Amino acid sequence: MKRKILATAMALVGNVAAFNALAQTAPKQFSLIEATVPQIQEAFQSRLLSAEQLINMYLARVAAYDDAGPKLNSYIYVNPQAAATAKAMDEARFSPNTTVGPLYGVPVILKDLIDTYDMPTTGGAVALKDSIPPVDAFLTRKLREAGAIIIGKASLTEFANGMTSGMPGGYSGLGGYCFNPYNPVPLPGGDGRPLLSPRGSSSGSGIAAAANLSALTIGTETSGSILGPSEANGIVGIKPTVGLVSRIGIIPITADQDIAGPMTRTVTDAAIMLGVITGYDPEDSSTEACLEPGNCFNDYTPFLKADGLAGARVAVPPFPNNRADIMNDAIAKMEALGATVVRIPALGAVTAPGISRYGQKRDINAYLDRLPSSFPIQSLTDLIAYNSANTDLNTLKYGQTNFLSSELQDLSPGSADTAKYLADRALGFTQSRGIINDALNGPDGERGTEDDFDAVVFSGTGGSGLWARAGYPTVIIPYGFVTQDGAQIPSGVSFAGRRFGEPRLIELAYSLEQASMGREPPFSTPALPTDVVLRGDINGDGKVNGTDVSLVARRLNQTASGPYDKADINGDGRITALDTRLITNLCTKPRCAL
Repeated sequence: MKRKILATAMALVGNVAAFNALAQTAPKQFSLIEATVPQIQEAFQSRLLSAEQLINMYLARVAAYDDAGPKLNSYIYVNPQAAATAKAMDEARFSPNTTVGPLYGVPVILKDLIDTYDMPTTGGAVALKDSIPPVDAFLTRKLREAGAIIIGKASLTEFANGMTSGMPGGYSGLGGYCFNPYNPVPLPGGDGRPLLSPRGSSSGSGIAAAANLSALTIGTETSGSILGPSEANGIVGIKPTVGLVSRIGIIPITADQDIAGPMTRTVTDAAIMLGVITGYDPEDSSTEACLEPGNCFNDYTPFLKADGLAGARVAVPPFPNNRADIMNDAIAKMEALGATVVRIPALGAVTAPGISRYGQKRDINAYLDRLPSSFPIQSLTDLIAYNSANTDLNTLKYGQTNFLSSELQDLSPGSADTAKYLADRALGFTQSRGIINDALNGPDGERGTEDDFDAVVFSGTGGSGLWARAGYPTVIIPYGFVTQDGAQIPSGVSFAGRRFGEPRLIELAYSLEQASMGREPPFSTPALPTDVVLRGDINGDGKVNGTDVSLVARRLNQTASGPYDKADINGDGRITALDTRLITNLCTKPRCAL
């Protein structure tokens, strides 16, 4: 009898401890708007929120704002299996045999250049609307291994804006126009394009992140296609060093400059994603650099330092007059945070001719060669012919001048085109890297001395073309607004650095982000009633009241239906008197007590 009494007393003590711990530490509410990965994972782990519920919350916003309302059109494809995948992951999350990666259960939308074995990868082209690659891109596989759920594919400028000249940012023959959420209206008297460009080519990725239509997004860049949409849509973007992220399984413009990277609402989330997608891929020779210690990391979160600007030296070239207030404010904040800011003259320009037309033919053909032999489009030649034969399907609204120019290139080893390409590529690398290194090496021109700069800081995307040509990294953060066409539109500040300099750039960008908090979500996509989850809201009506208390009480002594059974408040697998006490404590309405 004494043992039974003692056991009962110990159980009561344990229940009280559990009650107190949950009451004091577990989050009582989750808000989807601006939610970060750490906040999402905390909600998952505390059983306040399930991955299936989160997927459906984002899909409700897609229905309200992408398909209806302002009709942003950031998604070109929604994964019909996303919720089912999430449900299976919820059931497995707390199993001892389950590896819970950093993105477990977190939805990610991929720019529709990135291969997914279970969804079309189209590049926005009508010709590829039925193209389902046989395997994931290396990047996609890394995301899935980290637990991410691919919620869909993002709209883009067709073929990464490599198809023609004059195509509006965010337009594709398959997806149509997409709209910047900060002023989502068409250009008056125009052809359907938006008044405020979402910029390209990772337009849908930028829109989806800005409007809270996915937790995370991925874009790609050849020259400005991560940084431009990130600034235009008021988000964070990391354009990595070429070689940090594999390009295999991504529809290209040219492998010499192509790279994929995170587009998120915070530097924290971008750093988490970057660590997931980096690494050596035997199929991509550029990633051999990841085998060298210190180049690539699988975790960039240690570089999230609020004091990252303390002791830093940054160079600031001239900036546009209409961004002067923003840049002067950013400079003042950086100095207040302990940085030395030096104004420098404008950087030089690359005079070497571009190389994208040659690279495009070579690399598109290589990509298409990975598709099943039964697929009708096997080369750039086939793509051009399809577009020309199907103009009634909107394949050539803006032409295909770049494709035609690329098709004329002679790729044979001894050709004049090949010789010119190799010479122009070498000269472009020499010029761009020389200009960048000269700037970062400081006034004495020598690397490794006290006057070196940690980064060059630009207004917006001011250095994107130069850094893209070199294959070097840039991080951009939102920083205030400027007025354009009667609307307040986002502006940004970017930190550009040396090859594989992502850790230092993340330190600098995070420090300024935390001091400025310059991101503000767009007014066109406000919170929905379904965007908030309350612990104890058993029937999902947005409040915790006597009805919820009664629903728990009716299930006393039952086994929970799963790890995210909302009546199992303390998550011990059973509905007990402790759960009724907990929900009564959570109830905010009169007459909650049993």
